[in-house]
Parts: sequence; structure tokens; C-alpha cells
Amino acid sequence: MVSTIIPTLNEEDYLERCLISLRKQKGSENSEIIVVDGGSSDATVEIAEKYADKIVVSLEKSPSIQRNLGARIAAGSVLAFIDADTVASKSWLKGIIETFQNQDIACVTGPLFPLEKIKRPYLYSLTNALQKILVRVNYPLFWGASCAFRTEAFWKIAGFDEKLLTSEDHDISLRIRKIGEVAFDDRIRAFTSHRKFLDKEEKAFFSYVKDILGYFFLRNLRVHLRANPT
Repeated sequence: MVSTIIPTLNEEDYLERCLISLRKQKGSENSEIIVVDGGSSDATVEIAEKYADKIVVSLEKSPSIQRNLGARIAAGSVLAFIDADTVASKSWLKGIIETFQNQDIACVTGPLFPLEKIKRPYLYSLTNALQKILVRVNYPLFWGASCAFRTEAFWKIAGFDEKLLTSEDHDISLRIRKIGEVAFDDRIRAFTSHRKFLDKEEKAFFSYVKDILGYFFLRNLRVHLRANPT
């Protein structure tokens, strides 16, 4: 079984498209959908009740905490994560299932494309190409909007770091490689909202680069503080 976990917070404009795309997946009869809401004030939970198998409300609004909470109640041997403003392609679930037939693989991700029509879609292609290269050199840095982990491997590294408010996806990308191989599969294609970057599309690619740099700064700062406690 694959357990797909979706953290939400006021996502009534996007969530239904995400959930419908998951329900239409081939092999979805052997999967479950878990929505972990951060206390939405709109119709997010009501929409989730129409499609999700499990719904839980988190006392804290944090993607890491919400994802881990969903993972704790999951029944699947594979934990898939997708954001509420992201739509899975028809081959998304099948790609995940077939990838994990290789027992050496602990985690898999795939390409992301804009959900909306934008002027510069090549920016996403550029980011996908960069992520594919990083996976090949065993330095994966992918987005949490679409990825999947073998459940056993996920808990061996204690899931997402709940102390991180940003770049939690890049952090787990690097930690999971210590448990097993990370794969990038083109079949695991998803379409994520470009809403944060509609005013300036170039921000999409540079935001990815900024997140990477920001994560490395925080990571090195934490290492320094552990080595030099006050």
C-alpha cells in the first residue's frame, strides 16, 4: 500500500483538483489518502472529507510536523507526499510503485511543472534538469511537493526535521541518501501551482537556488552551535 499524505492550510481553491488526480490514479485501490490540516478557516476540511480516507487536524501549522503526523497514522509501506496545490499526473502512483520494486531505493522524486500557463515554462525544465543531475551525483535536493519514501527508511531518519520552518525538503533529501538510493523518475510527474511567482516568473528558479543556499547556511550554523555550545 502507498499512503499519500497532504499537508493543508486554507487550500479550498486547490485541494479538490489534487485529490481528484489521486483518486484517478491506476492502482489507487491499493492506496490511501491522508489529509493533515493545520486548522483551516475555509472549506478545506469539508473538501477533504469527500475524497480522503483519513483526516487529522494538527495543533501546529508546519509542513514538517503535518507530514510526520500523517506518516504516523499511515498504513502503507510507502509514504508519498504531495502538496495541496499540486496535481499528480496519470502515471504518478504507478511510477512510485514500480520504482520501489528496486529494494535499494529509499526515496524517489520526479519532475515538477507549473499548474498554470506561464510565459517561461523552461524555468521548471531547468530546475528539473538540475535536480536530476544532483540525484545522479548523490547530492539530491528535491522539493517536498512531490516525493515518496520507503516507510522503514523514512522513520530510520526520524522523518522531516520538525525544527526547520523552511528547506525541510532539502534537509531530508540529503539525510535519506544515508539509508538508501534516491531516484529521479520522469513518470512521477506533477504540476504545482505557480501562484507565488506569477508576478515575476524568474523567481521560481531563483527561489529554488535561494532555498538551497539558505538551507546550507542554517545547516552549517546548527553544526557550529552544536560544536560550540554556550
